[in-house]
Amino acid sequence: MIRYAKPTTVDEALALLGEDRWRILAGGTDFYPAQGNKPFRENILDINGLTALRGIVESETHWLIGARTTWTDLVSHQLPGAFDALKAAARDVGSVQIQNVASIAGNLCNASPAADGVPALLMLDAEVELRSAKALRRLP
Repeated sequence: MIRYAKPTTVDEALALLGEDRWRILAGGTDFYPAQGNKPFRENILDINGLTALRGIVESETHWLIGARTTWTDLVSHQLPGAFDALKAAARDVGSVQIQNVASIAGNLCNASPAADGVPALLMLDAEVELRSAKALRRLP
C-alpha cells in the first residue's frame, strides 16, 4: 500500500525516511509534471509544512539557505553583493508562479540540466548539508 505523510518537524521527516523509501514532495514544480497521469507507485513524503527548512539566516561565518526556501524568498531577501549572481539566476527560474513555490534544494536535487542556481552556488563555494536520523554531513 502506498503511504502519504506530511510531517510537522524535521525529526519526524527524518524518522520516516529512515524506515521506508519515500519520494519527497517540496514545492512540486517538477514532481507533478514528472508524474503525469500515471498512478502513484511510491510513498510520498510531503515536506511543504516544514517551516524549519525555509528561510535565510546569517551566522558569524556563513549564510544558511534552507532547503525549502523559494527563489522568490531569495530575491526578496537583503543579501550582500556576492549573492547577485544567485539572485539573477533566481529570476530566470521559470515564471513568477514557479519562483513562488520552487525550492532551491529541488533545483539542486532534480539533476536537471536547467538547474539555474548551480553555477552561482558553485561560485559562492556553497555547501549542501545532508541529514539522516543518524548522521549529518556537508558536501561542496
